Amino acid sequence: MTGHLAVRRATAWTACIAAVVSLLTVAAGSATAAPVAQASRTINVTERASLHLVKKSGSTIYQAGTATGTLPGTVTTRFKVTTKVTGSLKIVTRGGTLTMSVNGRPRSMGTTARFGGTMRVTGGTGRYARARGTARFEGVVNRRTWAATVTARGRLTY
Repeated sequence: MTGHLAVRRATAWTACIAAVVSLLTVAAGSATAAPVAQASRTINVTERASLHLVKKSGSTIYQAGTATGTLPGTVTTRFKVTTKVTGSLKIVTRGGTLTMSVNGRPRSMGTTARFGGTMRVTGGTGRYARARGTARFEGVVNRRTWAATVTARGRLTY
């Protein structure tokens, strides 16, 4: 009987060790597994922004305002205005922020000037942390007060 009992104990220990090794293997496998990627979403965006002058320094203007449309929020800008309009724009929405580079040209040179160009997403936070996209914009600016109204249309993937 003693031999039979020893075999049973050895079998029980073997089964127990196999179960522990099996659990450790599963735990290690799940700990090193890559996170599941979420599908990206692409949307058409139409925005209208009303901007006012915050500060002007030489040919650089800083503006702030609000955006209404697909991604409503607050907007801040920094533009260098010469024969071109270049700079950056940041929109803060409920879901995160988007930062964009802006390149455009004036289309008229009077006190009330029209302008247009393109924007490209350069960064983001929150739900827009991995965002990418481009848009075309057009607008009107009062060159005495630097108040501007801008409309942009494009596609955003996030």
